[in-house]
Amino acid sequence: MSANHYLPAAQVMAQAFSGILAEQGLDPLISRFVLTETERGDAWLFVVMDDSVFGFLDAYAAPSVLSNLTKALHGHLVMFSRSFGLRYAVLLSKVKNEFSSSEV
Repeated sequence: MSANHYLPAAQVMAQAFSGILAEQGLDPLISRFVLTETERGDAWLFVVMDDSVFGFLDAYAAPSVLSNLTKALHGHLVMFSRSFGLRYAVLLSKVKNEFSSSEV
């Protein structure tokens, strides 16, 4: 499935993201949004943050912020990455089980 299938959901989440961060008392210093799909078919929306966030890294990566983002984005998994820049990753596709029932 193409990541374009998730474009409408990604657009809604992208529009909401700044407001959700602001509600958490954080400046919505967003540089850009990137929609992509993995080889496994997982669709991800990456919210790339501006470099000025580095000074407040702990606040942006706080578990409470991630939890509130997940709730505000209707249960979509949200993670924060510090490697090669700062970004949030939002899983748009359904969570896939790592193992089928026959492998457990």
